[in-house]
Formats: sequence, structure tokens, C-alpha cells
Amino acid sequence: MGYSTQTQSTPRTQATHTGAGMQSCIDACNRCYQVCFQTAMNQCLEMGGQHVEAEHFRLMMNCAEICRTSVNFQLSNSRFQYRLCEVCAEVCEACAMDCERIGGMDECVQVCRECAQSCRDMASTQH
Repeated sequence: MGYSTQTQSTPRTQATHTGAGMQSCIDACNRCYQVCFQTAMNQCLEMGGQHVEAEHFRLMMNCAEICRTSVNFQLSNSRFQYRLCEVCAEVCEACAMDCERIGGMDECVQVCRECAQSCRDMASTQH
């Protein structure tokens, strides 16, 4: 029993540590994807004006898409996942700043910043 427990606990401990960090980033990216996409397709389209200017709307869609792609790369354990997390953080931060500049999108600003931080943390774990 001691041998069996030791064999199982070492991989489980290691997988839990790595998995927890990755799962946190996946959750943040999923949330950012959902909020950016819904905000762009509903709130921005309905409000018009600056909310639908090409550069802003494009940035929101880019943010949603890179978050979704980042999730896919992490779930597939792609060797490029850390580099993609770096880019995802950059896009999320740009989206947060633009949404803050326009105003009225506090939830989007918050989830973009949380996702950017989570992606930066994930990218920094690359060996």
C-alpha cells in the first residue's frame, strides 16, 4: 500500500499544481471570451457611436477570439501555448484600456484585466 500511495501521490501532486494554474487561466480566458463577445454583439451594437467604431469593435472581437484560441491551445497542451498566452495578455490589456476609454463597459474592463494577468502568469511558467 505504501508503494502504491507513493506512486500515485507524486504524479497527482505535480499534475494538480500544473493543472490548477492552467485551469485558472483557462477559466479566465473563457470568461473573457464570453463577456467580450456578448458585450460587442449586444451592448456595443445597440449603443452605437464609439462602441461600433471599426477599431474598437475589431479589438473586442480580436480579444474574444484570442481568448478562445488560448483555451484551445492550453487544453491541447500545445507547445505554443505559452507564447500565445503572452499575445493574449497583450490583446486583453489593449481591449481593457479601450473599453475603459469609451466607458460603460466595466465588466469587460475587469475580465480583460483579470485574463491579461492570468495569461501573463501562465506565460511566465514557461521553462
